[in-house]
Amino acid sequence: MKFDHKIYENSCQHEVIIAYLDGELKPDEELELEFHFADCKPCADAINAHKKVSNSLEIILEDEMKHIKLPENFSKVVTAKAESNVSGLRQKKEISYAFLICAALVFFLTAGFGSKIDSFWAVPGKFVDQFMAVVIFGAHLVYDAAIAVSVICRSLCHKFIFSSVMSLVVVAGFFFIAFLSLSRLILRQNR
Repeated sequence: MKFDHKIYENSCQHEVIIAYLDGELKPDEELELEFHFADCKPCADAINAHKKVSNSLEIILEDEMKHIKLPENFSKVVTAKAESNVSGLRQKKEISYAFLICAALVFFLTAGFGSKIDSFWAVPGKFVDQFMAVVIFGAHLVYDAAIAVSVICRSLCHKFIFSSVMSLVVVAGFFFIAFLSLSRLILRQNR
């Protein structure tokens, strides 16, 4: 299987070789790159040089680490110091600094867009417009429904109450009982 240079035309770049050594490539990309290394002597030499340097550093560091003795409670001390020094966003001063930094970033981003600023703010503006249209539609719907119910109730009540004296007495009695029960509840609540 020959390596297709069209598929991986940037394989001779240093960044691709480093990504290969760090294991940051996908398996199929690694396989294609290994076929490329078989055909490309400069890339194969670069890989070998990087591997030699890496192995040399590992050997030197292993030898040096043998002579360094860490205290027994080293990890506990480091953890305790790190936890005591980290305050996060607990203080008001830090929150205000974070807000100012975010505001400055937004300002510089919008200034950096220059002529594209209209399109940058257009998306949130359209969302707000559409959201407000739905809210206003809902408010109008509720308002219109309330008006319709009140007109229907007024028509029915006008016919019901004023058509006979008995219905007027029933409605007045209902309101009187409701008033008494409400006042009784209020008195109980105040005790």
